[in-house]
Amino acid sequence: MAVRAQLTFALERTQTAVTVWDAEDRLIYANDRYRELFPYTGPFEGRPTFAAIQDRVRRFFQHNPSLQTLIDDRIELRRRGGGAGDFVSADGRIVHFHDIATPDGGVVTTYEDVTRQRSAEATLSGLAKTIPGAIFELRQHRNGRLSCTYMSDRIHELTGISAATFVADWSQAIGGIVSDAAMERLDADLGAAAARLTDWHAEFPISGPDGDIRWLRGQASTRRLPDNTVVWSGLLTDGTQSVESNAALTASESRFRDIIDIASDWIWETDAEGRFIFLSERFTEISGLPTEQLVGHHRTDLAAYDAKDPGLIALEDDMRARRPVHGRRLRLTTPNGVLQISLRAKPIFNDAGAFLGYRGTGTDVSREHDYVQRLREAMLEAQTANQAKSRFLASMSHDLRTPLNAVMGFSEMMQAEVFGPVGHPRYAEYIRDIRMSAIHLLELIDDLLDLARIESGRVELVQEHLVVADLIDEAMTLVAARCQARGVTLSTRSSVDVAVVRSDRRAVKQILVNLLTNAAKYT
Repeated sequence: MAVRAQLTFALERTQTAVTVWDAEDRLIYANDRYRELFPYTGPFEGRPTFAAIQDRVRRFFQHNPSLQTLIDDRIELRRRGGGAGDFVSADGRIVHFHDIATPDGGVVTTYEDVTRQRSAEATLSGLAKTIPGAIFELRQHRNGRLSCTYMSDRIHELTGISAATFVADWSQAIGGIVSDAAMERLDADLGAAAARLTDWHAEFPISGPDGDIRWLRGQASTRRLPDNTVVWSGLLTDGTQSVESNAALTASESRFRDIIDIASDWIWETDAEGRFIFLSERFTEISGLPTEQLVGHHRTDLAAYDAKDPGLIALEDDMRARRPVHGRRLRLTTPNGVLQISLRAKPIFNDAGAFLGYRGTGTDVSREHDYVQRLREAMLEAQTANQAKSRFLASMSHDLRTPLNAVMGFSEMMQAEVFGPVGHPRYAEYIRDIRMSAIHLLELIDDLLDLARIESGRVELVQEHLVVADLIDEAMTLVAARCQARGVTLSTRSSVDVAVVRSDRRAVKQILVNLLTNAAKYT
């Protein structure tokens, strides 16, 4: 009797409603919690049967057809031996019932108010549908066994396996889509998180529903319960695109690094304050300056920086104005010697227009610079030699003209027999040849003198109005003797539309004489 009294005392104070039914399904006990939840099922004296109580409920809710169906289902379930389930009470609470058969043929039924629990589950279920991943709860028990206590339905979209399968047997479900090696890494990561009680993060490949390889990304918080059970609560998402993008980015960076390493130019980048934040190793190969001594430092901090270099002055002007840099030539003194470099760069801005720094390339143009210097020196030497030649030609021409004029003057006097006959006719022929040769030699000397004047830049043209016909007559007179000596007939047919031109008389006359002389010579 003492035990029964203690049991009754406990049942009267629990938040779980309890009823006890005998083998004939008559109510022999109902605690206060039951009477509080279901007052409309009373009176409770006289041992009413389960069917009688259900009739009372039916009459109480006679205007609720859906509840009438629920009552019928409850009676049928009780007839088959009882069971468990949920129903809505008169005040809208969700109640979970559980029928437990007793050895004497009776039934003990418990009723729990699960309104808040079901509401939380509904909220969690609705939230799970909006999250691009599967919410899960995983537990590691004291014996080391892992079990999944919750998995949202979205896991089926990720793996092709239902949430119920994961809850029923976590190891079998996850083992069906993960390789043995990946499973070992997954267990090791979970074990490490459990030992340190740190958040768990992992990416692991799985076999997708269509047989392709996909990647799951997991993240969860870790906590330990009082009984030493470790609980992970987190999210599983599809990380395939991210993993593939990272792999592509890694490959792209590797390709970019390879190109930088083999390129003849070097790559450099500065921040908004002008400090180097990147410098490729190619610069070290060329200059002998280690990149680690340069990165993080301002360009003006470099020992090779020459503030008086015109190229650097122009570069600083460009960078202060944040203009693009196009082939600025600089001089740097480095461990490998004095280098001539050419820089190209562009200013970098973010989407908001804020200046971030410069990014560009550098080229060693020392050989090109030396070549240009040597070429310039060779040109100067050539110009000096040419000027010396011109001075020599001008001097020689003047020196030759004096004796040549004497030869021409004496030959003309002898040919005219000023002081009497020369004697033998053959002498007259020789004198004529001497004069013609002297004239031809004088023409050659005049040409050399004109060439010397042209090269020395001392040719001066005197422009005046010229009658074309008169110039042609003068030129024909000068070459008439030569044409006659060669047996060439010289005649004029003028078709000049412009009778008067403005030009230099001597130059035009020389042009006409040269043309006629060549015509006579090669006709």
